[in-house]
Amino acid sequence: VRTMLACIYTALFVVVPTLSLWYAHHNLYGLSGLTWPYVFLSLFCVVNTMIAVWEMALYLYQPWISSNFRALKAKLEPQKLPPIFMFQHVTLTEALTVKYWANVWLLYSFFDASYSEEKSYGFWIDSGNAFSTVLPSIAFAVGLTFDVMDPKHLGLLGLIQFYQEFYGTILYFSSFFHNRRWTEHGWTGAGKARTLALVVVSNGVWFAGPGLGMWVSYHLMMSGAAGMHTVRGPQ
Repeated sequence: VRTMLACIYTALFVVVPTLSLWYAHHNLYGLSGLTWPYVFLSLFCVVNTMIAVWEMALYLYQPWISSNFRALKAKLEPQKLPPIFMFQHVTLTEALTVKYWANVWLLYSFFDASYSEEKSYGFWIDSGNAFSTVLPSIAFAVGLTFDVMDPKHLGLLGLIQFYQEFYGTILYFSSFFHNRRWTEHGWTGAGKARTLALVVVSNGVWFAGPGLGMWVSYHLMMSGAAGMHTVRGPQ
């Protein structure tokens, strides 16, 4: 059975749909249509869709995440991580299951243990995002290129989606720093710095993406079809 590194599947899950959208966009609106807001937002929506599937795994397989986290934490010394699953070989069949991506949250629990607890804010905000943003993300990404709905309606959909993501990220950062989550696995010194960098950079994307998304959505709501120039260039 052929296998590939999990990180390669992850890259393919992002690159293939994103390049397909960019190709279709270029064919319809030319090179000038590949504006920087479009390029960034379409990529963000594809990434967000993939993350939403991972977050479904967080909700569906929480008992598995919690029990394995406790077992591994008991064996590992503070500031030590289990094997990084992204650099392990996996079959295509496994990679296409939702359960496999529960490994994301098993690993992330060593940086923020709240993801191993179903009563925590981190668990519920990401589980909620999984089911509430996956379809809007797909619809918004497709709607930037194809006329699947009225531009004002697309703007309204985007504004609701992106505000929810932006607000949720603010609350997550507040919870993470207020509760000093990095202390739960003994992160100090350079380990603490790397943990904070990982959390800030990985979650900071959900400031930049939704921030730009709200700006584009506002123009679509206010200007309708004329606002499409932000993502399709001058027509």
